[in-house]
Amino acid sequence: MGWLFKIAVFIVGLFALTLGFWPLWIPCFGYLAYSIWAATRRRTVYVQDQGKNRGPPRVRKHRFKRRYPAAGVFFLLSLVAFVAGGAWAPFVFLAIGSLIVASGLFDRGPSLSEVRQVPDSILLRSRWLPFSWASLVEVKFGTQQMSRALSSVGNEVMMTMNSEKLSVYLPVRVHAFSVPSAELKVAEKLGPLARMLSTKGAYTLPLESEEAAARMDWSLMSVDVALEYGKDGVTSLNSTPFDVLVLSPSGHLLESAAAYVVKVGKAGRYRLPGKGRKLESQPLLWEALETLGERHLPQNADAVTNFLSSVSATRGESLGDRLDNGGSTDEGKVVVGSLGGQQVELTRPQLRAIVRAYG
Repeated sequence: MGWLFKIAVFIVGLFALTLGFWPLWIPCFGYLAYSIWAATRRRTVYVQDQGKNRGPPRVRKHRFKRRYPAAGVFFLLSLVAFVAGGAWAPFVFLAIGSLIVASGLFDRGPSLSEVRQVPDSILLRSRWLPFSWASLVEVKFGTQQMSRALSSVGNEVMMTMNSEKLSVYLPVRVHAFSVPSAELKVAEKLGPLARMLSTKGAYTLPLESEEAAARMDWSLMSVDVALEYGKDGVTSLNSTPFDVLVLSPSGHLLESAAAYVVKVGKAGRYRLPGKGRKLESQPLLWEALETLGERHLPQNADAVTNFLSSVSATRGESLGDRLDNGGSTDEGKVVVGSLGGQQVELTRPQLRAIVRAYG
């Protein structure tokens, strides 16, 4: 049952203990103790893919959650304070314990990841944290060798399935007090990423706020990713059903990962998926990308890819020599080309961000 129910049971147990009604408080606290113990013993069955022969189901135990004994200490203090006749202390300790337990609910899910559009920008703003911003940057590949481009990216990578191919994004997260400050911080992070990826045949396209939000208009449910269990853990990526995959590296190692499936939900709520839980046994990011590349290819190069390639190749020259002005569309987009190549339509925030990134 949910944690709200458990908190209600705890409060009922406290009142029953105060009244000395042992037939009620003993079952209440017994149930809570069993729930905490059972949460540390719960097991998950998953299947590993080994080529054509799918391996037998394996069972693993969840790691012991250190937050449970920490929360238990505060629950116990709340009980002692209540018996001692404290006025506010029982509720303070109860609140602290409840917050410690609830903190685990946000490790893997998208609960606090809802974002809002920021007009005329490439920014998304957290709905709940006003100084937290993000920019969704699509990676356009000039090559199908995804692992070569991304293995040293050093940034969170989000992948979504689209027409049997992967769309790859780099969520760039920053903290700032205003829109101009947030845009500047995003540009400072995006510039090195864009230049590094361009040397490996991949290019960054910052998405305008409205388009970025539209691509994340979903409701997500977490899926277990068994990357660190057993010698074939990385292979499990090819047997994990996912619509959205998030890989967060630290250097060359994969520090955390999360997988989600899209479920039917209320439209108009934009969620940037969380990074997921940290992995105990961290595989190489390159190894994970190679495994994904065995079954999934990135989207094919298009006119925007060629435009970004030309802008990157002419970095350092004046904009007048690099860009061809094709006017604007009825929707307010800019029609622009580079070195006589095919013209593309971009929003003005996108064009500003591209020029900032590629210099």
